[in-house]
Amino acid sequence: MLTPCDTERLTRLTSQQQSLYCLGLLQRMAPNYLLFCQAVELEHDAAFNKLLALFWEGVMHPKTKINFSAQRERFDALIPEPQDYDMFGVYPALDCCVVVDCLFSCLLEATGEEAEQASQTSLASVLSLLELQFGEQTEQQIMDQPLVVQELAFQSELLDHIERLDGSKTSLQALKTLAINQGVSNLGISLDSGNE
Repeated sequence: MLTPCDTERLTRLTSQQQSLYCLGLLQRMAPNYLLFCQAVELEHDAAFNKLLALFWEGVMHPKTKINFSAQRERFDALIPEPQDYDMFGVYPALDCCVVVDCLFSCLLEATGEEAEQASQTSLASVLSLLELQFGEQTEQQIMDQPLVVQELAFQSELLDHIERLDGSKTSLQALKTLAINQGVSNLGISLDSGNE
């Protein structure tokens, strides 16, 4: 889990910073959802990508009027039902949807806990995959796993970046580039690898 110091830093973020943190995690997790849609031939990827673009639009151009309440209602139709799919991929896709919901909460009815919830959801997604691959492990073995090391490093870098943001287009674009993470998700997969 993230160190208590990082958790404290997350709760100290403003609601705008929390929404950026959730968006950063969501962008990195997006390939998990999109690959799941491809795998089960679920045609939600275009709507999901459009929503992701709207979130960034709201960040880059704050004066743009976006009705996130209506977007949230539409998003409900994009959430997969785990009982309908006999495959592990539905769970990382669902985790992605949880972070979308954290982001909507930040934008519509912030409680101040959204960034922490998104952080734990992203990490839990990684831990679920490792449990599937390796079964039960000691805490030390888990912390030594490359995916966990990368996840914690990414979250820490994202937090550092958000705390230093000056609101300029350049710094926001740098945040988006960091979040895209060269198209590789928190589970170490990318849309390209899914097509090979």
